[in-house]
Amino acid sequence: MSDILEKIKEIPKLYHAIGCSEEQLAEAERALGVVFPPEFRECVREYGAISFYGTEWTGLGVEGYLNVVEATRQERELNPAFPADCFVLENLGMEGVIVAADKDGQVWEIQGERKRLLCQSLGEYLELCRERGSYFKS
Repeated sequence: MSDILEKIKEIPKLYHAIGCSEEQLAEAERALGVVFPPEFRECVREYGAISFYGTEWTGLGVEGYLNVVEATRQERELNPAFPADCFVLENLGMEGVIVAADKDGQVWEIQGERKRLLCQSLGEYLELCRERGSYFKS
């Protein structure tokens, strides 16, 4: 089991969907024109989408705002400046702030045209979410 899957497995009161197949991941990548980083692929294959401590990561095997394809398409419609090489990892639901990831696994905070690097990897962002309870809690 990978490092990020081990870390997710340790989260108390973790809620998750049903994992998905490689075919579903490939279909989602084609639909969005992006490449998911290995950590995201592992999480989604195992858990679908995850929720804990007020953190909600998008994925597959769910509909609506937690579906990575639906969430990313909606953000692209709402924000023409949303980077084409990124996908929505988490919609914070506050002031238009979106947490997005790119093919390298870097995690970005995007608000309108502003794009700020938060973490070098999804594993690092997971730790940030676990430490703070959610991104904005201190």
